[in-house]
Amino acid sequence: INTDPSTMKFIALVSGGKDSIYSTLQAIENGHELVCCAHLAPLQHNLEEESYMYQTAGSEAVRMQVEDCIGVPFYVREIHGRSKNTSLVYDNNNDDDNDVVSDEVEDLYLLLQQIQRDHPDIAGVSSGAILSTYQRTRIEHVCSRLNLTSLSYMWRMSSQRSVLNSILDDGGIDAVLVRVACPPGLMPYRHLGKSLRDLRDRGILDQLKDRWGMHLAGEGGEYETLVVDCPKLFTHGRLVLDETEVICDESDDGVGILRIVKCSVEKKNVKEESAHFHLDNGGGTCQKQVTEQVQKAKLDLSTVADETSIAANVTTPIHQSMHLPNVRMMNGGLCHISALLSPIACNQQDDEAEAAVQEFLSIRQMLQTIISRTFPNDQPPTSPQDVLYVHLYLSQISHFAKINQHYQQFFGTQLPPSRSCVAVGKGALPGGRRVMMDCILQRGSGGYLRSDGNTSGDGEKCDTFLEKALQNKHHSLRKTLHVQSISHWAPVCIGPYSQANVLRSSLVFLAGMIGLVPQSMTLIEPAASSSDVSDWEVQLYQSWKNAAAVLDGLEGGGNLEDCLGGLVYFSAGALDSLASVNDEKEATDFPWSKLWKIARCICNDALATNAGVVMGSVDGVAADDPSADNKDPSLYDEDGVLYGGYEDEDTWREMEGPASPSSSPTAESPFVPLLMVCLPELPANAQSEVELVCASRRAASCLDIYSGSLSRSLVPCRDRDQSTAPLGRGILWDTGYDQANPPVAKDRNQGASSSCIELSSVARYVGLGCACVSTVIASWKPSNGSQMEEAADVFNFDMEDILSKMIDLSVSNAKSKDELSSLFTIGDVLNVRVYYKAASVSQKKNNDDTSTTLSSVQIEMVDDGSMLRTQLQSVLQLKSKQFHGNATIDREDGSANIPAYTVVPALGMHLSNEKEMPMEETGIPLIAMQVTLVDAIRMETEMWVRHNRQYEYNPNN
Repeated sequence: INTDPSTMKFIALVSGGKDSIYSTLQAIENGHELVCCAHLAPLQHNLEEESYMYQTAGSEAVRMQVEDCIGVPFYVREIHGRSKNTSLVYDNNNDDDNDVVSDEVEDLYLLLQQIQRDHPDIAGVSSGAILSTYQRTRIEHVCSRLNLTSLSYMWRMSSQRSVLNSILDDGGIDAVLVRVACPPGLMPYRHLGKSLRDLRDRGILDQLKDRWGMHLAGEGGEYETLVVDCPKLFTHGRLVLDETEVICDESDDGVGILRIVKCSVEKKNVKEESAHFHLDNGGGTCQKQVTEQVQKAKLDLSTVADETSIAANVTTPIHQSMHLPNVRMMNGGLCHISALLSPIACNQQDDEAEAAVQEFLSIRQMLQTIISRTFPNDQPPTSPQDVLYVHLYLSQISHFAKINQHYQQFFGTQLPPSRSCVAVGKGALPGGRRVMMDCILQRGSGGYLRSDGNTSGDGEKCDTFLEKALQNKHHSLRKTLHVQSISHWAPVCIGPYSQANVLRSSLVFLAGMIGLVPQSMTLIEPAASSSDVSDWEVQLYQSWKNAAAVLDGLEGGGNLEDCLGGLVYFSAGALDSLASVNDEKEATDFPWSKLWKIARCICNDALATNAGVVMGSVDGVAADDPSADNKDPSLYDEDGVLYGGYEDEDTWREMEGPASPSSSPTAESPFVPLLMVCLPELPANAQSEVELVCASRRAASCLDIYSGSLSRSLVPCRDRDQSTAPLGRGILWDTGYDQANPPVAKDRNQGASSSCIELSSVARYVGLGCACVSTVIASWKPSNGSQMEEAADVFNFDMEDILSKMIDLSVSNAKSKDELSSLFTIGDVLNVRVYYKAASVSQKKNNDDTSTTLSSVQIEMVDDGSMLRTQLQSVLQLKSKQFHGNATIDREDGSANIPAYTVVPALGMHLSNEKEMPMEETGIPLIAMQVTLVDAIRMETEMWVRHNRQYEYNPNN
C-alpha cells in the first residue's frame, strides 16, 4: 500500500454503471488525480455472458463514455477467463488448480499491468464495490501484486438509501437501467432504459424494497445501470442512447438486458461546465461532527482539582537479564506466546532502527522455533498463519517502518493477524532492548481460513484441530476481516494486518484503532472554530468511531456495547494540551486527573451512542427512515430498529419509558471497564488509540453479558523482612515516586497511621464461565501525613503478595451478583498483562535550552521492570502449582502450564469505573493488570445450545 495515500495518480475501473463512476468522483474529490479508465468487456460473440466480478451490461457504450464524456485515455481488455476460483480467499499461486490462470481475475491483472507500463507513476486503482467482499478482496489481491493502492470509497459507506441518494444527489448522476433481475418487481420491457432517478422519485424502488426486500442501490444484483451524465465528471459531453434493444433471458422472463445498438455524445461547453471539486480530503464534515460530539460529551465536565504526586529525578540501574518466552496452551488449541524478546540486546548504536530490525529477526526466528518444537505433530503444521493477534512493543515508534517489511514477510499479506503496536520508551524494555512481542495463536486456524470448507479425511478419524473445525458446521474456527482498500468505512490498516479476527464465532479481537479519517488516512483535527477541543480528544472519539465501524462490518454485525474490556492508550503528545509551562525553575507534577476525567467522558459517550454508527444500517438490517439521511443513533434501540419498532419516538418513549433511547446515559447504558494507559508514542504520531476485545454479535444475542461490581481491598504496608512470600521481597522496581535517599519509614509499632496499597477490580464477561476480561489496579494511598515523608512506604510492600492478590481478585470477581463464586479458575487465564509506573512525568522547567523532552512534558524513564517480571513469574508458577497440585505438566492439553504474561512499562494509568471516585480517594496508581480468561470449548457449547435453538424457532433472528 502506498505509504502516502493522501494524494496519488490513479486508474479508475469503470463498468459504465453508477457505482464505479461515483467511486471515481469520490477519489477525485479526495484529492487524487485521474489518469485513465480501465474496463473489462465481454467477448464480442457473447455479450450476454454474466460475470462474478464485472458488470457486462452496457459495455458497448463505455468507450464513448470515457473518451468523449470524461476525456481521459481508455484501456479495455476482453474477459477471456471465467470464475474458476470462487472461494472467498483468492490465490493465483494455487498449484493444485491448473485452470487458475484462466480465472477472470487474471484478466484484470493483465490489464492493469499493461497500464502500468504506459503510466509508471500510477499508484492507485478505484473501484465501485459496496458490499461485495468477493469483488473487493480480488481487486485488493491484484493491487497487492502490482504494488498499487486500492481505492474503494463506496465500501460500506452508509445505508442503502443514503448510498443511492449520495449517488443521485451529491454526485448529480443521471443513470438508466441496462439490466434487471428482480422479478416480479423490475420487469425488462417495463423498466429497462428507465431513469434511476425517476424510479426513486416516484417511490417505485421504495415499494419494491418494502414488498420484496430489494436493495435500494441494487447491491443484491437486482439491477445494473449505465451513467449517461455526471456533471462533475462528464465535462466534455453527455451520453445519448440513440437506439436500444431489450433482450430477455429465455429461461427467465424476469431477467433481461438493454443492448446499446447505437449511441452518441451531446457535446458540452467545457469552460462553462467544468468540474469544481471541493478538496478537503474528507476531513471537513468529519471534523465538524466529531468536534461537536466531543464538546457535547464534555458539557457535564466539572472543574477538576489536580492531585499532588511526588516528582522525582532519579536514575535506577537497568537490570540486564535473560528473558525466556512463555507458552500458554488452552483447551481447543488456543495458545498465547508472550515475552518474546531477543536473547541479547543488539549493541549497534549508530542506527537504532537497524538494531531494532536485528532484534525483531531474532524474535521471528524464536517464534518459528517455538511453534515447530511445541506442536511437532500438527497436521497441517502449525505456522505463523495460525496467529490471530500480535502485540508489538517498540522502544521508539520510528523503528516501525523498517520492522514492518520483515513483519510482512513473516506473517504474509493474506488474512494476517490483527495487531496493536505502541512505543514504550527508550531504555524501558528489559536490558535496553528495542522490541518485544506476544501473540495469540489458534492451531489449525490458518488452514481453516484457506480451506474450501471440505474435510480432507475419510470422515471416520478426526484428530487434528483443522479436521475438527471443518466438521463443525455450527461455528467457524476463525474469521478475519481484512480490508485493504481506502474507503469512507474505516481506516485501512497501516501495515500488513487485519482490522479484526473472530475466534470460534464468539470472541472478536480488534486491532488497535487510532483517530484516522478513513477516506484521507490522515489524523483528524478539531474544527477550526473550536478552540476548546484538543487533538487527542477528537482523535479519541474518532478511534471509537472507527472501532464501531469495524464491528459493524463483521459477519452478523457488532456493537460497542458487546465489548468485554479495552485499553485506551494516550501518547505523551496528548499530555501537552493539559500541561502548562510554569515560570518556576523546577518541574511541577502533571495533572493526571484532568486527562482521565475528560477521556472518561468521551469514552462513555462513544459507548452509549455506538460512536454514532447505527448498527446494521449499511447491511439493511436496521430499519431505514426515508425522511432522514443523517440518522440520530439515539432513535434506534439496541438491535438497530428505528423507534424500537414503534411508529414514532413519542410512542416509543411512552411505551418503554424515558430510558428507551440507546444514547440515554442511564443505568441501562453499557458499562465497560476501560484501562487507560499513557505511553511515550503511538503509531503515525497519533495521540489516542483504542484496543478492544468483544463478544461477537452472535454470542451477545444468545449469552448474557455482565459487568461485575467494583471490588476494593487494602494491602497494608509490611517490612520486607516480615514477608511470607517465597522470595520475601518488596517492590524492587523504581516507581517514579521515590527519591535518591528515601527517608526512613515511620515506626508502625507506635500505632501511627500508615500508608497502604488499595486494589480495585472490575470484570466484564459473556456467558457463565465462558470468557471474561478482568481489570485490577493497585494504587498507593499515603496516610494522612506528608507524602514525601512516607515515600519509603512504597518500598515496604510485599510485591509478590500484591500480585497474588491482584490475580485472585481478577478471577474471583468474574461472577454475576447471583453467583456465589466465580466459575473461572487460574486454569482459564489465557494472559496476564501488567502495566507498571516506569517513569516520572512532570511539567518541565521553563528553560528551552536544557530541554530534551517533548514540548512541555518532562519524562524520565527509570526502570525496565526486570524484577517485576521475575516476581510475576514466581506468583503465577505458585498459583498454577497450587491449582494443579503436583501433576506432571502435559504439554498437549496444557493442564499445568502457567498463564502467559506480559509486563509493559507506562507513564501513567487509570481504571475507568462505573462510579468514579475523587483522585485523592483512589490514590496514586502504581501497577495495573488486565487478565483475559477464556474457556473456548465451554463458550462454543453454550452458543450451540442456545443460539441454534433460537434459530429453530425464529429463522429471522
